[in-house]
Amino acid sequence: MTLSSQILVLKVGTSTIMRSDERGQRVNVANLSRLVEVISDLGHQGYKVVLVSSGAVGMGCRELGLAKKPTDPQMKRAVAGVGQSRIMRMYSELFETVGLKIAQLLVSQRDFMEQQRWAEIRDTIAACLDAGVVPIINENDTTNTDGVRFGDNDNLAALTAVQLEAEGVFLFTDVDYLYTANPNVDPSAEPMRIVSEAFELKVDTREPGSSLGTGGMSTKVSAARTAHCAGIPCGILHGKHPERIFSFLTHDETASTHSGRSPLESDTLSEDMEHVEPEPEGTLFAADEGEQLSEAERWILSLPVVGDVDLSGSQTRSDLREFVLDTVAGALGSLKSLSGTAHHGGVRVFHHNVEIARTRVSFDEDGACSLPSFIAEESVVLTPVAEHHTA
Repeated sequence: MTLSSQILVLKVGTSTIMRSDERGQRVNVANLSRLVEVISDLGHQGYKVVLVSSGAVGMGCRELGLAKKPTDPQMKRAVAGVGQSRIMRMYSELFETVGLKIAQLLVSQRDFMEQQRWAEIRDTIAACLDAGVVPIINENDTTNTDGVRFGDNDNLAALTAVQLEAEGVFLFTDVDYLYTANPNVDPSAEPMRIVSEAFELKVDTREPGSSLGTGGMSTKVSAARTAHCAGIPCGILHGKHPERIFSFLTHDETASTHSGRSPLESDTLSEDMEHVEPEPEGTLFAADEGEQLSEAERWILSLPVVGDVDLSGSQTRSDLREFVLDTVAGALGSLKSLSGTAHHGGVRVFHHNVEIARTRVSFDEDGACSLPSFIAEESVVLTPVAEHHTA
């Protein structure tokens, strides 16, 4: 994919920021220094970078000398507060060495429940970028409760990319690729370099224990699917080698087989082919080439999920959007409010274990759920595989 001078969202996890060995818990300064250098280089190439950073709880545990994360919710929030201030100080010092300023933005899912608030956060991030400042975003673990959480920063990064209409989102992790199986237990596991259709992967992201490849991959697949719906490419790459992002930015999707195999291995390519497009040093989830989403549709993708609806076995109609709304209407009683105040939520609609749509519902102060009052086109976002799986 060849990106223009636009916004990139980068997500770095605790496994990249921290390391733990016989010497105890400590900051992986080498990884973070390379990351800061890469962000500086991206800026010189015309990109505007938003960094979504985990690590507050891990850093807090280090600062307080805790051997493991606390299980008590109050203590966990306190530890996050300690760690968040420390990690921002560290980022400030590192970015200063390359002449960049940073801004801290702590967000919660409550900020995404209302479209106006969602848009205000977007505008704040955009203002930071216009001022040449690198926004560093994290979930506000000091005040958020388990009932209203993003749950993981992979998801938050994808939602931020959707919110900003970013040109790409990149998830740094502790493995080189997404694999066909867990390489730690299956020696036949093969790396997947190009994934053309994120929703076709045989992994159910509704189950917290499900994963593809290694632990934590299910959240990355889920994030890639969200980005895919919005036409945003998503890359997974090793946090130890952040410079590999340039192999994604220079990659031409049209030259790939999109099969997850190297072009050299494809039976459909000519053996005397003079040039083979280099594949990215990681896993690229290609963008959907459908129509660009409206602001209302992007907001729906960003809504906290309040329930799932399965329409398998139902007789679909020609107007798929209206059929999805009718199906959701029949399940309103089973959907659960996330808050004691009026708010909006997202419902994932599945057909034979494949998510085909996301729609919006509204809750009042008493927790009663209803469908939006406006037209179906502004209430439902169909995934790229919707028509294929309901035909």
